Amino acid sequence: MLRDFFIALLTASTALSAAVPAATACTNPQKRPSWHDMKEADKKAYLAANVCLLKSPQKLNRLPGAKTRWDELVSLHQIHALQIHTTGQFLPYHRYYINILAFLLKECGYSGPLPYWDETRDAGKFSSSPVFDPATGFGGTGKGSKNCVADGPFANLTVNIGPGFKSQPRCVNRRITNALSTQCGATYVASAISGPTYSQALDAIYSGPHLVGHMALAMMDGDSITSSGDPLFFLHHGFVDKMWWDWQKKDLNTRLKDISGLNAQDPAVGFSEFPGGMEVESAMWGKPTAEILAVTPDSTSGDGGNEITLGHVMSSLGIIPNATVADVMDIKGGYLCYEFV
Repeated sequence: MLRDFFIALLTASTALSAAVPAATACTNPQKRPSWHDMKEADKKAYLAANVCLLKSPQKLNRLPGAKTRWDELVSLHQIHALQIHTTGQFLPYHRYYINILAFLLKECGYSGPLPYWDETRDAGKFSSSPVFDPATGFGGTGKGSKNCVADGPFANLTVNIGPGFKSQPRCVNRRITNALSTQCGATYVASAISGPTYSQALDAIYSGPHLVGHMALAMMDGDSITSSGDPLFFLHHGFVDKMWWDWQKKDLNTRLKDISGLNAQDPAVGFSEFPGGMEVESAMWGKPTAEILAVTPDSTSGDGGNEITLGHVMSSLGIIPNATVADVMDIKGGYLCYEFV
């Protein structure tokens, strides 16, 4: 019986170590520049790798509707949507999500710097940003009734996940509204990261520059569930990640452990930006299908309740190993190893 106990203990330990990789020392953090400051060769290589993922066949054979490797990435956002918005998971999961992109880009031969977009430099005039250059950027605002991106590397490419909880082919699309982008300026960012607690910073970042940035870009029909279908999403969320890190740096020892909030949406609230709860959301986007629900992770994994903890387990459903919230709290903690420049 004692032998069986130790075998079970060893098996559990092995499974845990496979699910959550051990951190290593971060001695040479990768630089993450704003798109403005990225070398032109790196920009072109980064964009080419994104296009490669949009054209590469899916690998997991388990994510509903996914036909390409990019679809699998978008599908993760769709599957987790009700767990990672208006919840305590929002900032850590999206930091983890960007790390998933970094892994996938390596499949397409790119291991260069992962950019973010310093939106404070373009606030009020998004459309004139070098981010939208057709040759060394993401292409401009969409055209026609479907707002399909008409120039740049993502013109005429298809995403099969969305809208909402559906799986229907769509063009990569966006609609830029300069007036809304004013609220991504430095003053608004400083206000968003001025609160003393994670709860306050989370709400201010989410409802402030994060949300307004999405409104100003209206990526993938402005769909909160599958907006990551537009590769521009990851530049915007790199900016969001930097805001969180800038808030953490103000009191690093304390804020590397400060996490709070629900680990899944309160049905009475839903997305905070759409008053009326999940019934309002369902009218816009539908509800998760049975196929989506079948692969949706347990929102309480690692927590033991409905409140998020440092032990909360985040999943990519097989693209990369699972990670805990604790793993991603420090961008130079070993599991992650990067810095913003």
